[in-house]
Amino acid sequence: MINRAAIRDAADRISSNIRLTPVLQLEPGALGINSTLCLKLENHQISGSFKIRGAANAALSARKRNNGGLVAASGGNHGIAVATIANRLGVPAQIFVPTIASPAKVSRLQALGAKVTVEGDTYVEARAAAFEFSKTDNLQMIEAFETPETILGQGTIGLECEAQVPELDAIALSVGGGGLAAGLASWFEGRIPIFCAEPELAPSLNFALSAGKPIDVETGGIAADALGCRRVGEVGFEILKQSYIVSGLVSEDDIRQAQRDLWNELRLVVEPAAAVPIAYLRSLPDERIEGQKIGVLICGANVDLGQIQAASGSPASDRDVDKK
Repeated sequence: MINRAAIRDAADRISSNIRLTPVLQLEPGALGINSTLCLKLENHQISGSFKIRGAANAALSARKRNNGGLVAASGGNHGIAVATIANRLGVPAQIFVPTIASPAKVSRLQALGAKVTVEGDTYVEARAAAFEFSKTDNLQMIEAFETPETILGQGTIGLECEAQVPELDAIALSVGGGGLAAGLASWFEGRIPIFCAEPELAPSLNFALSAGKPIDVETGGIAADALGCRRVGEVGFEILKQSYIVSGLVSEDDIRQAQRDLWNELRLVVEPAAAVPIAYLRSLPDERIEGQKIGVLICGANVDLGQIQAASGSPASDRDVDKK
């Protein structure tokens, strides 16, 4: 059962393996948005993204079944989270990644001691290989978004957000497979809208809502390593289609600009996926969100610093340096 009580139980289960990440409340008008944004900084989370929550809850919920190690398929962040929790449990991690996985994330996986196998051009192909491998005795497959345990772990963000900023009018996040959105929708239970933002080049939830069911979509673009899921998860979609959500798409240029501005205005180093909800809020008419207090999930920071430098348009040699 995916509900608030189960999310509270998950929060208790994973509490020693995650950080209580801060909320940064911005002044109205910051980042060009005529609202008060409250940024939930999961870029400061253990493993560099919110994904540790779902991975930890899944692994700890089945502790007796994973003595041989953990297996996952991931474009990056979920794999990093699984490798991190495997280290904490003292078991090996085998991570299958598609060819679109960023070099920065693959390097991070290897630094964590995970065995990395590149399999296929998409997450779906990597997942199929990981699933076959996981049939080995005592290996546990940790799904990125397809199981209740993962969704419950992600839902703990909603519990924290409501405690930290109880007067939120809405919350905005980026969507890949839908597990994060389903977790937050399960926590808020329709009391506030969930803005579900996706790149135009990775529209798995948006197209599923239009079709009335999960369907395969073509994916690509700057955020594909985190959000490039060909098909939204069945479990999450069943929750989301009955929830108070608003789905929208944003362009590659708008994502890059939002990533650039998060650095230039706030000195936040984030990956493209984390900039998607900012790009989406900027696309809304002022009257839709004017004067509201909106939570924004900054989902991760597993990014090559060279990409941030390129996005900012300022080479390192041009930075201001305190020479005192």
